[in-house]
Amino acid sequence: MARPGPPNPSPTLTRITKAVLMAYMRAFHDFRIIGMEHVPPEPPVLCITNHVSLLDVLAFGLTDPYSGSILVAKAELLRIPVVKQVLRGWGVIPVSRDGQDLSALRDIRRRLNEGRLVALASEGTRNRQGILGETNPVLARLAMSIDAPILPIVAVGTYRSLPPGAFLPKRGPVRVNIGPTFSLRELRSRPKAEATEDARRIIRDRLLALLPPPERERSLAATPSAATS
Repeated sequence: MARPGPPNPSPTLTRITKAVLMAYMRAFHDFRIIGMEHVPPEPPVLCITNHVSLLDVLAFGLTDPYSGSILVAKAELLRIPVVKQVLRGWGVIPVSRDGQDLSALRDIRRRLNEGRLVALASEGTRNRQGILGETNPVLARLAMSIDAPILPIVAVGTYRSLPPGAFLPKRGPVRVNIGPTFSLRELRSRPKAEATEDARRIIRDRLLALLPPPERERSLAATPSAATS
């Protein structure tokens, strides 16, 4: 079940936190953001991402140009040092591990209607193989139902720097690639099952296009049941 997220800190604290984390990411990961021209001038925006490492949270948080944005994340992440602070600075809708919370879906719609960016992983969880797996069908149906533009974003290099199970990140380049916005509204008139499968494919294809060829090929070669957690 979704639980109320922690209150956002002051804008000053958020700016300080982002400045410190940006300094770390640039010094240790040569952090770069590619494709900022695709980000709409103002929200609402539904941001759909890959998720292969806890370092993604920092990378995506530093990419966000808006204030009042919201990340949909497992409630367990609020117990991890540093990650917890980033989430508190960004704003979070905590969800249970299965990602099926109806209250969370209602909260996502409400936040979008408020004119915010809401970001969530396409698989609904972290992929432990470091690839892009199949799109969560609940997310696909949500994406079809909204009018806000959908913004695809992937983090590259985070899995190598901080794979699942690692305690401290290793030095290594991290990039965030942003693609053009798109909409799935045209699928609403189709039969539900067929439209959901098309939406899942379109979302995954948009994210795959942003991955470097080696990661893209590994993701395409993987089975739909790629391990996640």
